[in-house]
Amino acid sequence: MGKIKELDGLRGLLAVWVVVVHLLPSVGIAPESFGLFAPLFGSLIRVKIFCILSGFVIFLMLDRRRQGYGEFIRGRLLRIYPAYLVAFLLSLMVAPLAVEALRQAPFEGARLSDRLSAFESGLDRLPAHVVAHLTLLHGLVPRQILPNAAYTFLGQGWNISTEFQFYLVAPPLFLGLATGAIWRRWTVGLACLLAWVFLRHWPNPANLVAYAPYFGLGIASFACWRKDWAGRGWLTPLSVTGSAIVACLLADMAIGIWGLVLGWLLLARDRGVSRRPIAWLSSRPMLWLGQLSYSLYLLHMTPLYLGMYLLNDQNLDRWSYLGLLAAFTFTLSIPMAWICTNWVEHPFYRKARRKPVYVAGRLQETAG
Repeated sequence: MGKIKELDGLRGLLAVWVVVVHLLPSVGIAPESFGLFAPLFGSLIRVKIFCILSGFVIFLMLDRRRQGYGEFIRGRLLRIYPAYLVAFLLSLMVAPLAVEALRQAPFEGARLSDRLSAFESGLDRLPAHVVAHLTLLHGLVPRQILPNAAYTFLGQGWNISTEFQFYLVAPPLFLGLATGAIWRRWTVGLACLLAWVFLRHWPNPANLVAYAPYFGLGIASFACWRKDWAGRGWLTPLSVTGSAIVACLLADMAIGIWGLVLGWLLLARDRGVSRRPIAWLSSRPMLWLGQLSYSLYLLHMTPLYLGMYLLNDQNLDRWSYLGLLAAFTFTLSIPMAWICTNWVEHPFYRKARRKPVYVAGRLQETAG
């Protein structure tokens, strides 16, 4: 499997999108303010696309590497946990400052109140929330046991728990859905559907089942990617674009955006159509942002709260406050993400890609 550069660029776009969406509530701007474009700012489209991407890429990886379960989980933990731990500990350190910034914010809004409530819940039951986050199970603990478990301290980190839950079940799902007899695949698929029906109301919004349809779409996209579409005359730029628009308008904007990207990738690979409409995703700036995307996603709220703390008593109007806060957040979070990517993520990621082997009875490691 060659690297699909456009997907790295898509990750970069989604990470910047998340930062922008998180900036708006700081000045009391609600998604509804954007009218027709409100879903872009309030319906978790970017997170849903992340989930689709995860389902697609993880199944591609399992198909290529055929790892054992323990090796797979070890690799995934080395990939996500070090940067997550840095971001979580940093969020704990700045929690008192963040609470003060939220309490003194000059603009009001429901999301600001939710953020403050999450921090206060975390500080009220600090040990329990710390344990939940350190085990990556904060997206699974029922709210009756630990209120706001998914969102305390590292609010954006709820999705990392959802991802980790998917990693725990991905290898057996791959064996059941992508290998073996067709009857077994249908049986596993039906079992997944029944599990979704019975568990979709699990009392924590960051649980895997809540986002299972999007991981499932990523898995279905993997199945599409394994096929050769060269002889499918109906697969054209017009059909791909038209289907994406219909999905955005009538179904789910996340599905439409992903369908557009995947469709053009298939057109370029199998039908010789130019990648030009999505070529910008593989441009150097987008690939650079894609490299930083995970750390940027995890770390950006710390600069945001620090910026709020500094701006709150400056008597600024809404748009001046937003402009200065955005400039401060991006100016600080991008270097932080670069440092975390190069000094935390990459070293552990390289270790995750090394396979233990035995040579002359001694354990060594080789690049995988």
